[in-house]
Amino acid sequence: MRHQQPTVFVGLIFRETPIMTNATQTLDTIAIFKSVAIAIHNGVSAVDIVNEQAKTLREAKIVFGKSVKTCQHRLNFTDAMKATFKGKAVKTYSNYMTSFVSAVNEGTAFSLSSSKGKAKGGKGKTKTEAIDKAIAKVFSHPEFKAWCDKIQSSYDDAEADTLEGCVRSYLESEGYEITE
Repeated sequence: MRHQQPTVFVGLIFRETPIMTNATQTLDTIAIFKSVAIAIHNGVSAVDIVNEQAKTLREAKIVFGKSVKTCQHRLNFTDAMKATFKGKAVKTYSNYMTSFVSAVNEGTAFSLSSSKGKAKGGKGKTKTEAIDKAIAKVFSHPEFKAWCDKIQSSYDDAEADTLEGCVRSYLESEGYEITE
């Protein structure tokens, strides 16, 4: 007798919830929020997954309210992000949350950097143009990749919560004085 392989269903989980009074079935939004938090935490390669989940929520007519005090979806998503980004500053993941909420509510594409503040400059130039030029030169340095690996390691080891903090920590450990 040949054994059959079990059938595995990949997709959305539906369940009844008292929150939605006009529907008998809804998405398991908590599971979606957790998967989005994990995808964001895993990095750029997961952006497609995040955009697909945003589309799924949008098609299901899920809308985020303005506050965790008045919106259960926002509260659940905040909890999922906190659980995934343990030990990180709220600001680290709040930009991601803003971008995801916009993707769900407005249909904009999710980006790991889209919700961060935009520089304001005149005539098409940004305030960061000078530093952008310096960074572009640094990118072409033969040791830049190795330097980035050191900074990434510092971040992975939670030596600082931000990229700026990791760079500052590394430079100070190498004897450079940082002035602001």
